[in-house]
Amino acid sequence: MTFRTFIFLMLSLFVGGVVADGVPQVVQDKAAELIPDRSPDSVSATPVAGLYEVTFGTQVVYLFEDGQHLLSGDLIDLDAGANLTEDARKAGRKAVIDGLDKAGMVIFSPPEPVSSVTVFTDTECGYCVRLHDEIDQLLAGGVEVRYLGYPRAGLQSTSFNTLVSVWCSDNPQQAMTDAKSGRSVEPRTCQTDIAQHMEAAEGVGVRGTPTIVLEDGKTIPGYVPAGDLIPMALAATSAIN
Repeated sequence: MTFRTFIFLMLSLFVGGVVADGVPQVVQDKAAELIPDRSPDSVSATPVAGLYEVTFGTQVVYLFEDGQHLLSGDLIDLDAGANLTEDARKAGRKAVIDGLDKAGMVIFSPPEPVSSVTVFTDTECGYCVRLHDEIDQLLAGGVEVRYLGYPRAGLQSTSFNTLVSVWCSDNPQQAMTDAKSGRSVEPRTCQTDIAQHMEAAEGVGVRGTPTIVLEDGKTIPGYVPAGDLIPMALAATSAIN
């Protein structure tokens, strides 16, 4: 590469302080300073002139092109009826869930899965039990159910010990059903991913159980009847395919 070619490439990347993707350098620099020791996951232009979206996982804020003013709140496209900020949060939640190892989940899968839901669950949660009671309906509708452990009382609790016993069972699916049916589960210990699930819950913004995450990253905070959840799961899958 000649020196003249190098200069041409540099000029093509930076024009008037704006990087190639259209985000001003001052915005890039300010975004990098917002959270100490953490770089943003993305900095991108929004449909609003002079306003740029900055994401840190599921946290979304907006910087103006002067790099001095920040806006925190939801950005709504009134014509499309779309919450652009929630779309960004969904992408962040999806990334968190996609980053988990399926081998560390307790999964109930139909013969031919069409969609899936990921559920933060606790065996001592009444609405978690109610959702599990309808698992055969979900499977019949082609929806795979992927359970993540979320002991609401924390890692030093009886519910955590029960979840560990479920995960460490020779048949975790049956142990999950037994625990949620009020039957005793043989106490066991082993290495599980439940602590990672708790970290993922924080990233997703879980506040209680069950919390259901659809394939597109949308969260449903609480119990939803299988008859309603199946079409929601299928629609979320269609939206990303």
